[in-house]
Formats: sequence, C-alpha cells, structure tokens
Amino acid sequence: MKLNPKQLLTVLLLPLIFYSCTTLKPLAPANTGADVPKIVQPISNVEVPVTVDLKTYFVQAENSVPNKYSDNQQPCEGLRYNYTFTRTPFIITGSNNVVNLKFTGSYGFTASYCAKCSSLLGSGPQCIVPTVSAQCGVGEAPRRMEISYRSTINVTPDYHLRSKTILFPAPNPIDRCNVFMGNIDVTDRLIQYINAPLNDLSKMVDAKIAAYNIRPMVEQLWKNIASETPVGNVGYVSINPQSVRLSSFSLNGSLLSFSVGLSAKPVVTIASNPQPLKPLPNLSTYTPANGFNVYLDLLENYDHLTNIVNQQVVGQSIQVAGKVFTVTQTKIWGIGKQIAMQVDFSGSSTGTIYLVGTPTYDMATHELSFPDLSFDLQTKTWMLKAAKWMFNGKITDMIRQRATYNFTQFIADSKARIQKEMSRDYGNGIHSDVSIQDLDIQAIYPTQEKLIIRTLSDGQIKVRVVM
Repeated sequence: MKLNPKQLLTVLLLPLIFYSCTTLKPLAPANTGADVPKIVQPISNVEVPVTVDLKTYFVQAENSVPNKYSDNQQPCEGLRYNYTFTRTPFIITGSNNVVNLKFTGSYGFTASYCAKCSSLLGSGPQCIVPTVSAQCGVGEAPRRMEISYRSTINVTPDYHLRSKTILFPAPNPIDRCNVFMGNIDVTDRLIQYINAPLNDLSKMVDAKIAAYNIRPMVEQLWKNIASETPVGNVGYVSINPQSVRLSSFSLNGSLLSFSVGLSAKPVVTIASNPQPLKPLPNLSTYTPANGFNVYLDLLENYDHLTNIVNQQVVGQSIQVAGKVFTVTQTKIWGIGKQIAMQVDFSGSSTGTIYLVGTPTYDMATHELSFPDLSFDLQTKTWMLKAAKWMFNGKITDMIRQRATYNFTQFIADSKARIQKEMSRDYGNGIHSDVSIQDLDIQAIYPTQEKLIIRTLSDGQIKVRVVM
C-alpha cells in the first residue's frame, strides 16, 4: 500500500511519540556549591590525676636531725637537771591537704633543786640549804611522751610545694613524771627544753617538702599532650593547651593526690599541621573541670547513604491516575546546601527523574530525612511536557517517607573509634584515656563528594602519670 505524505509522516513520528511517553530522562540537577562554616572550638578541659608519695621527704627530714637528745645543766641555785630523750620514726596520716606526723618519745631525767646559793669565804657559790633530788625514767623503764606535728601543704604558682609544719597539739606525756621541785613541774620544764630541737625538725620537714618541684612533670605533660593526634578520616586533633591549674590536695597517709587541670582549645585539621607549643604558664586559679567539648567533622560517603535509601525505597510502587510508578534504583549526591536524588523507575513508563531536598536531622531519633524533598525544576518541566500524570504529590510523598537514614549505629561506631584513637601512650610514663559520653550531630552539610556531619563530642580525658 502506498502511503500519502501525511500518512508517512505519522508513521515516522509514532515511535518518537511513544518513546517520549514511556521513557523520561530530564537533565540532572547542577551543583550550586556552598561554603561549609568553619569550626569554632569551645574551651575544653583535661584532668590529670597525679599521686606522689611524700614518705621519702619525711624520712629525709627525720634523718637530717638527731633521734636522741640530751642535756645537762647544773646551776648552783635553782633546778639542776640531766635528761635524755629518744624518739621513734614518724607515723604519717593525713587528709585533704594536712599531714599529721606523730612519734613517741622516751625520756628520763635526774634533777635536784637548790633554793639558795651563796659564796662563802671567797670560794665559789655553794648551796646553803639542803638540796632536794629526784629521778624518773632512769634506772627503770623510760617514760613516754607523744609528739605530734601538723603540716599544711599547698603549691606555689611556680609549681613548688610549700608546707607549714608546727607542733600540734602540744607534747603530751603518756607516762608523766610527777616531780615538783620548788613549784617547778620538772616534766613541763623538760618539754620546754626539747621544744627547740623539736621545732628544728618541723623546719627540716618544710625544707624537704619545698624541694619538691612538680614543674618538670607538668612541663612534660604540657609538651606531650599538645602533640598532634591522628583520628581516622577526621584528620588531626591538637589539644592546644592554654592554661594550667592544680586542684586542692588529698592525702591518704603519705600519698598526696591532686589533679593537674589543663584548659585547652583543640584544633582539628584535615592535613597534619602541628601547632606551635606555648611556654608553660604559671598556675592559674583552680576551678572544677567540666570535661572537653570538641567539634569534629565526620564524613559519610554518598554510596553508603544511597545503599541505605535503596533498601527502603527500591521496589516500592504506587498508582497514580491509573498508572503504575515503581522505584527501581536511586542515587544520592550533594548540590550545595541540598542533596539531589536520582530515581530510576519502571511501570507504566520507564525512565529517570530527579528530586532535591534539604537534609534535616532529628536529634531525638537520630534520623536524617528530607522533609522538603520535591521534584527538581528540570524534572517538572519534562513531566509537564511528557508525563503529566507523574506530576503528583503521591510519588514524592512515598519517596520522602522512606528516604531516611538512622544515625544511631553511626554515632555508636564513631564514639568507639574516637575513644580508641585519642586514647594513647605519650611516653615518659604518661597515658591518656578518652571517654566519650555524648556525640551529638549539630549540623549536616551535603558537599558534592561527601556528606559532612558536624558533631560535638562531650567527654573526659584522664591522663595517668606514673612517677
């Protein structure tokens, strides 16, 4: 059959018309680009528990003074005495910043008393009245006396310990020698005599404690903790310490415990960029630390996000105006502040459409969704020309409801990874343990290649120091 020109034109255009009705392929959305805001890190705090055994310093102080004292005074008039006093080593107890030092002294004396002396016939003074004599703790078991010191320990701004040691309470005779001569309590007088050497011991304690300088330890800690730490695909984290403070002291026996607090302003860089080390400053006023808060940008690739969405969307069908729309595949990437979603479909027609949406994160459910997900402008234009039936909210509603991503596992995995990678051995007996209590997603930025997930990590850094 011979076709006329009009019929021939109809036959030639028919396949094209049929294809345009069944296959849709608009242009993909273009990347508009968007700047990701820079991170401004808050001040963080690092607490470093330190324990020092002061027993060595107390022993050195003890060894610097005699453990036996004796004196012999024989005036003609008044009290004449001869005594010995021997002490035991310190027993050390303590709480807060106060050390209690205690020892038991053993004493004995002989004493006599002359009420009146006079020079006779050009000779030297002689007692002209009968003398009274007594002894105690001599030729028998020595008598005991309890001696106690109180030493209050603080630290100076230049990292030296400082103590103030006093006799407290006053020496207490456990087995008092009840000897009185001329209204003089010989035991009380003996205590007056030994006060001077006992005070020498307290001065020696203060001198030995003052020799303890914690600056080298803090300086080493300051230097080591300032070093860069690689954290997986995050980049590099520098703690960047700013100031140092010391907590109040806590004593358990001779063990002195305190915390070195470092205030820091962490720096996070993609490439290695060690920060210049600031000189160790003098100590600042101690305030309780509230842990560290560090913003970190974690990266999620679009392939993973696409796979998650495909699991929830692919195979979903919906009827619109008597026609069937079935999702066969999706692909997600970033276009500035939004994401683009390519949706391949089958059913009454076969083809590809594009949707755009803004990532929205629900902190309560840890769910990422795109509540404004809608057809891209190019897709709308193609639909109006080729498939008006698809220009329907049912399709976008179906995809929008299922195109979600729950970050619960991502957060748990990230916390574990950051804890592991930031807990490290710095050398020189210094080791850090990082504990992440919370990792909250603050914002999500869809760059073209990656989904940047800005997180705020809240936790504690404990640094063990072995001395």
